[in-house]
Amino acid sequence: MNTRFFEIDLLRFLSALGVVIFHYTYTAVMEGYAPVADFESLRVATRYAYMGINFFFIISGFVIFMSVADGCAKKFLISRFVRLFPAYWAALIITSIVTVFWGGEVFSVSWPQFFANTTMVNEALNYKPIDGAYWTLYIELKFYLFILALLLLGWLKHFQHIIALVLALSLIALYTPWASNINMFTAMFPHWSGYFATGCIFYLLKRDGVNWYRMSLLVLAYCYVLKQSVLFGDLMGQWFQLHFNSTTIVLLNTLFFALFCLTAFCQNNPLRQSWCYYLGILTYPLYLIHQHLGYIIFNTLGNKDNIQLMVIITIGVMLFIAFMLHKYIEIKLAKPLNNWLKQRFLTR
Repeated sequence: MNTRFFEIDLLRFLSALGVVIFHYTYTAVMEGYAPVADFESLRVATRYAYMGINFFFIISGFVIFMSVADGCAKKFLISRFVRLFPAYWAALIITSIVTVFWGGEVFSVSWPQFFANTTMVNEALNYKPIDGAYWTLYIELKFYLFILALLLLGWLKHFQHIIALVLALSLIALYTPWASNINMFTAMFPHWSGYFATGCIFYLLKRDGVNWYRMSLLVLAYCYVLKQSVLFGDLMGQWFQLHFNSTTIVLLNTLFFALFCLTAFCQNNPLRQSWCYYLGILTYPLYLIHQHLGYIIFNTLGNKDNIQLMVIITIGVMLFIAFMLHKYIEIKLAKPLNNWLKQRFLTR
């Protein structure tokens, strides 16, 4: 399946933008990172934009098959390394430098923390991420390692059944008290594993077509998504002492699910527009660079009179930096690195 799903680029960008808005208008003040960014009336709505993270994980589950189509573990490992690390290291360096000079009393970074963060498994080394958004990368990395293990074991041919098992166990676990107590910002199971599985099911439906088994898995996936989102909304409500409306959560997830069904079931998706590619290329670097840099800008330059304008300007600045990271890191550095690694490790 060689078609580029431009609608996925659009959904990925909208998910990333939702996370940016959530951080700038909700967590900035609610977690004390940038108290000046206090949008009391706006965050009644923007509090739900956190679900962009959930949608990211579904998209990752869908696109992962494009990296494992030939079943080559080395090729998969190279593609994921090149995709994740060069842009991440660049964003990490920029964020660390800005933090050292302008982080103030809110943000700080140490050399051990920096070097631990370069591995992307800093949580396993007991070091906090330098930017709060990085926690999802650790979860993403675990998913890739899971796929790598399946490739090495030669179990990819059983992937549909493995995904069914993962999804069923994830859903069952969400009904246990353990699901409310586990550290869901470091553990993939059960809060995020089902989202990756959901994306995989959508891809299997697109690639292999509809049958009763895959449609049953899709229904199970929908149940999982709703259960996890409502549970997570309840937990968020407890953390922030605010109410997250379950109906709103269900409707937003249903809308995203329906949009993804267009990709899975429709030959011609009206959202499959080539210009969406240019949104897709901004998504990963935007996600990497936006959070703490935005907070530092608000704390340094913002006040109660200009904060609305500052948020808009900062989003524009982050989009520009994201484009620069794509142009000079993802294209001029990552692509030659990808070619070199393939020549070095795949031609033997």
